[in-house]
This record gives sequence, C-alpha cells and structure tokens, in this order.
Amino acid sequence: MDDPHTPDAPPADEAALLPLLEALYGGLTQDPPWESFLRALAEATDAPFASLLVATGSSGIASHVTPGVDPDRADEYEQLSDADPFVDLPEGQVVIFSDFVRHVPPRFREWLDKARAGQIMGVDLHAPSGASVRLRVTRDMSWPDFGDKEMALTARLVPHLRIALDLHARLTSTQAERQVFSTAMEGLAVATFILARDGRILRRNAVADRMLHEAGALRERNGRLEPGVGAAPMLDRLLRAPPPPGEEKRLEIAVPDGPPLRGVARALPPNAYGDGASLALFLADPARSGGPDPDSLRDRFQLTPAEAALAIQLAEGAALVDAARALDIAHNTARAHLRAIFAKTGTHRQVQLVHLLRTSTGGFTV
Repeated sequence: MDDPHTPDAPPADEAALLPLLEALYGGLTQDPPWESFLRALAEATDAPFASLLVATGSSGIASHVTPGVDPDRADEYEQLSDADPFVDLPEGQVVIFSDFVRHVPPRFREWLDKARAGQIMGVDLHAPSGASVRLRVTRDMSWPDFGDKEMALTARLVPHLRIALDLHARLTSTQAERQVFSTAMEGLAVATFILARDGRILRRNAVADRMLHEAGALRERNGRLEPGVGAAPMLDRLLRAPPPPGEEKRLEIAVPDGPPLRGVARALPPNAYGDGASLALFLADPARSGGPDPDSLRDRFQLTPAEAALAIQLAEGAALVDAARALDIAHNTARAHLRAIFAKTGTHRQVQLVHLLRTSTGGFTV
C-alpha cells in the first residue's frame, strides 16, 4: 500500500484544490459560467449549495448562479437582496455569517428558514468595474458549522477567483466587441471572411454568405474560398505573404458583367481565433443596393405590401411623416402600419426597427 506521507503524494488540501481549479478555469466559457465549479465547491465543503452573485450597487443583483437551487428561492432572494446583512465583507477574506452579522432583518430570517440556508460562508471580491462579486456556500442550520478546513480551502481559491473573474470580464468584452463589429459590417453591407493560410473559410458573416451563394466572383469549394480566375493569384499571394501587422492591402476582384468587388485585406495575429486564422478580407459589392428587399421583408416578417413599403422608407432613413407623404397615405395610417410592423418584428422603437431592417441575421457562421 502506498504511504500517503511520501514526498510524491500531494497534501490533502492540494488534492481537494486541484479539481476545483480545473472546474473554475474550465467554467470561463460555460453559460451560465462556473456551474460545474460551484457544484464541485459545494461537494468539497460538504454543503448543499454554492452561489456566485454579481451585484452592481444601486442596480441590484446583475447575475446569480446557484446550481441545483429551487428557482423560486433564487427569485425570492433577488427580490429581498437589499435586506441581506451578509454583504460588504472584508475584501478577499473568508467570513462566516454568524461571526459577521449581529442583526438579521425578520424578512431575511424568514427567507433563510425557508431556503434552509442558515449556515453561510462567504467571500467578497471587488471588480475594477465597481461590481461586487460574492461567493457564498450555504448549509442548513441543523448542520455543523463551517470549520477551519472549509475556510482554508475557500481561502486558497481567492487569488484564482480574481484571475478567473478578470479573464471572464475580458472574454465577455471581446465577445461583445466582435458582435458590435459584426453587426456594423452587416449594416454597411460589407462581406467579412476570416481565412486560414490554405484558404479555408473559418468565419464569415451573412453578407459574405450571400456573396458566395450568388455565384459571382467568389465561391466556396471544399470549404475554401475560390475567387475568379483573374483574382486567384492575388489571393494566393495574400495568403502566402499577408500584409505586416497593423497594415492593410487594398484589393479588387473582377466580376463578370459588373463593377469589381473592392475591399481590403488585413493580417491577423497568430492564433487570433485559436484556429490558425491568417487573413481577414472585407469586401463591398457596389452593384448591390444597401437597402432591404421588399419581397424578403414580406416573407421574413409576414408584412403586408403596405407595411413592407413603409418599412423600406424607414430603413432608407425617412421620418414617419415623410414616409407617409412619399407613399401618399395619411399620417395616422402610417402610424397604424408602424404599430403592426413593431408587433411583427418584435421591435418597440423606430431606431430598433431601422437597425433590424438594415442588418441580416448577424454574427458569424461556421
């Protein structure tokens, strides 16, 4: 039998810590994040539940993840979170509820009893954004108090929690920026291709998808981008020798019986997308109208011809009164059409509607 005290055997707390760290960093890309980590932490501390809450001051609870909890209990907590006395803990320190709280408001005590969560161990961390991140581990009052072992294990997690929270904030910001840029490209009718060095299409937006399906100057074959005969050498050269980082190269692709596609190529940093991406192409088609197509609007949103005609006017930037005049309809009729368009498109304001009409399904497809 192996001796547990040999130098090769990890200490008991290390053996408990390693799977928690694996779950913590692995949970960065989960939605919601860190469910597996919280389940593992609850198990490691012999508790029914572990929770991660993000509070944003006057805005209340921004997010609340508690795997396995009754959703009604979580909703009840968020409604009375302002009565929670177990907040504003010493930053980064593991604290026990009974050591910290001297008075429990009656309505919060009632919730604790219903939720069977009288024993609470917690840590508060303050994010650079000003948000308060609260880690809470809970037991029923009939269970033993949290002891030194559980507190020490949780304390070991604190520096890793800081790193993981910062990484998650950066990932979320990057994803939001990508979505904003993708939507902007859609609105400008710019086709975006992310290519590997061998010409494989790793990402493309909806405008690029349309450009490929129109079977003009570009097409997709075996997952690779194939330009027309005259432009193939140009693309090959770009893939073999992309522009220097931070620079771009203008390009032009001939189109049969029409004006050429014009755009720019930019080199991507190595492993920018984690999948060998090499080059980003941004192409505009001058032959394509930037406005939405009436037939496609009717098909997509089940608009009547009159509603589609009004939607086109609004998408082209006309005010409602000017659109009514252009269509030779009464202003009240235009307002009635607009209400119907809102209902059918799921929008609530004219600016939302115009944005929706000017963009496609959005995002990258693989």
